[in-house]
Amino acid sequence: MLLTMLLAAAQPAAETAPASSPRMVELVAKDDGAHCLPDGQICFALPNDGESDALPTNLAVSFPGSGDDEKAVLPLPAIAGEPQALRLWPNAMWVRGGDEADGGEGLEMLVGVIGEQRAMYSGGGGTGSRLHLLRFGMAPHAIGLSGEVLDVGWDSALMIRACFSEQDAKDRLGACHDEYEYKAVLKPGPDEGGELPSLTYRSFATAYPQTSRRSEDNSGQKLKPSDLADWKDPECSYERVLRFNNATGRYEMDRPAPDCSVYTEP
Repeated sequence: MLLTMLLAAAQPAAETAPASSPRMVELVAKDDGAHCLPDGQICFALPNDGESDALPTNLAVSFPGSGDDEKAVLPLPAIAGEPQALRLWPNAMWVRGGDEADGGEGLEMLVGVIGEQRAMYSGGGGTGSRLHLLRFGMAPHAIGLSGEVLDVGWDSALMIRACFSEQDAKDRLGACHDEYEYKAVLKPGPDEGGELPSLTYRSFATAYPQTSRRSEDNSGQKLKPSDLADWKDPECSYERVLRFNNATGRYEMDRPAPDCSVYTEP
């Protein structure tokens, strides 16, 4: 009975989650670390169970809009890659709104966690993270978190020392680190009527100075003032359509992605 009441209280407003088309919403961060839907009806959090250095193992879901303090604690699926930290993806995508237009099947959203790896080395360091997309659903008699449906590179920032003498600093015009960045965005794709909506993934990869390449030794280069700008890597700045494969239970790109590990792995 309580779950039925919570589901009724959490029904999205029409402008928040139209049943006819999936929509991305930006979650609102709260002081306690929770991220909530804009209307405050549902909130998500990654509790650390009192151990600050341990990875969260559960997704806590609360329903402030229902006036009830009860929380659902849902086990997270295994996250590949052994991340050193986990944080919530600050967005969610409505798949079903839970109203009569959806056949009374309950509501469903895609939510995500971002796993982060870090590395430190002499004169530099970096972070690399991946987005793990999960299915979250509520029906009158059940609430659950399904397995991972997507694992993609998300955001990375690397800094590698390139000056080892005063002459190096002079030759490089003071730009004594090579910097590499990778960022991605995920949006709803074209409506194709599948079990889950198609998605559009777009990445942006840059190097600074624009002559720098992580696969090469860039120390000792003599730079020109025009080199002190970002270089956009045309191969690793790309767009793909992601479609859900019912057989595998995962999203797949419409064509293979390039190897961008020089940007995404610290």
